[in-house]
Amino acid sequence: MRNVLHADLQPSFDTSVSDNITTTSGKTAYLPCRVRHLADRTVSWIRRQDLHVLTVGRYTYSSDERFQMIHPEDSDDWTLQVKYPQREDTGLYECQVSTVPKMSKFITLNVLVSKAIIKEGSIQYIKSGSTINLTCIVLESPVPPDYVFWYHNGHVINYDTREGIEVKTEKSPRTTSTLRIEKARPEDSGNYSCIPSNADPAEIGVHVLNGENPAAMQHGKHTSSGTRFSTSSTLVPGMLCSVFLLVNR
Repeated sequence: MRNVLHADLQPSFDTSVSDNITTTSGKTAYLPCRVRHLADRTVSWIRRQDLHVLTVGRYTYSSDERFQMIHPEDSDDWTLQVKYPQREDTGLYECQVSTVPKMSKFITLNVLVSKAIIKEGSIQYIKSGSTINLTCIVLESPVPPDYVFWYHNGHVINYDTREGIEVKTEKSPRTTSTLRIEKARPEDSGNYSCIPSNADPAEIGVHVLNGENPAAMQHGKHTSSGTRFSTSSTLVPGMLCSVFLLVNR
């Protein structure tokens, strides 16, 4: 009878707890492990990719302070907290109990690196006096961002007091943020960035044309910074050749 009772009190994992956790880069992840009838045994967390012991009992054994054990008093929960997770934290983690032989439960952590895209592409040409309309979409994000900031040449413009500038953000599984600038001026040209709180940013170069021909500019060559090389430079050698022929007649 004593052996049966002892067997009943052997530690066991609560299988109702999820073994697959998904989060986004920078958003704290919690890896659950619930152990029944632990008694005097110890729970440890091990990162399987390098077999690095992260925690033993309540103590953290990693120099990486992002890892921490969360164990409420008189609780069966031994949760591994991962602060500011990055893509390289993705992988398998082992919740291990110090029985003989050892018991283990494996939890998979997936860290998604969300990204933003600007629907209008990487470059836009508009005429002076018209309206700049830019749309930023946040992709691969399991939760909406806390905020989406728009920058113009490194300066945040969400709260710009200039009349005619408007930012609207609709949070959803696919968050969308729009930037509208009415009566655009040549000084509105430059680099525009959409930066969500939990995603890689997106950029677009905007050229506000003051009497120039957008079609002609689009056929010009661009550097990585969006600077246009004038096609007029290709006419110089031809003009010099014509002058040389006239002089030598």
